[in-house]
Amino acid sequence: MFKKLIDSLRQRPLLNEMICEMEQMLIEAVNMYRPIVEILVGKGEISAESHKLVYETDRKINHIQRKIRKQLVEHLIVAPGSDVPISLILMSITKDAERIGDICKNMYQLAEEMGGGLDGGRYEEHFRKILRETEALFGPVAKAFENSDKELGREVVEQARSLAKECDAVLSRLVKDNLPCREAVLYTLLARYLKRISAHLSNIASSVVMPLHKLDYFDEQWGDLF
Repeated sequence: MFKKLIDSLRQRPLLNEMICEMEQMLIEAVNMYRPIVEILVGKGEISAESHKLVYETDRKINHIQRKIRKQLVEHLIVAPGSDVPISLILMSITKDAERIGDICKNMYQLAEEMGGGLDGGRYEEHFRKILRETEALFGPVAKAFENSDKELGREVVEQARSLAKECDAVLSRLVKDNLPCREAVLYTLLARYLKRISAHLSNIASSVVMPLHKLDYFDEQWGDLF
């Protein structure tokens, strides 16, 4: 159903433009996320250039999101009752993409507080794994949305659920640990940021497998969603 709808809408210039802009938001988001991961795993550095890249990319994502939102409102005013479902879906998932940009910026600010990469402590390997697995979700999410691939969308949501559980497991360990306060706060924030990114990516992927009223409920049981 979603594939037929998207394929039909791609034949119409305005809606096709908005769909392409949504895809561009995901490209910008992963371009923002990757250098932050490189800094956190010790392969990149905090610098004026990295700061500029992160903040300018965040502004680009915000600009695209506002543009799509404005276009959607104008489209629905001009053609009331037309394309309401896809308009609401685009409104929802562009907000998810915008939130990913915000969280990436938060991660960069956290890296600045940490002074760069992870410190080589007992949580480093676990975070390296989650960082890379989260990065690996961006491509499949974009592909699932672009191709209206329901099966790939399901796989992405499952992977995101698994990552969320990994983040929760880290948080449980941190609560019981005796780390210094600063270190515990930094690691806790990083785990929460990564969980939220996986959740927003899952929400975008869910647009191709779930009905409109069940978008965003990536952490519910499958039986209640399909």
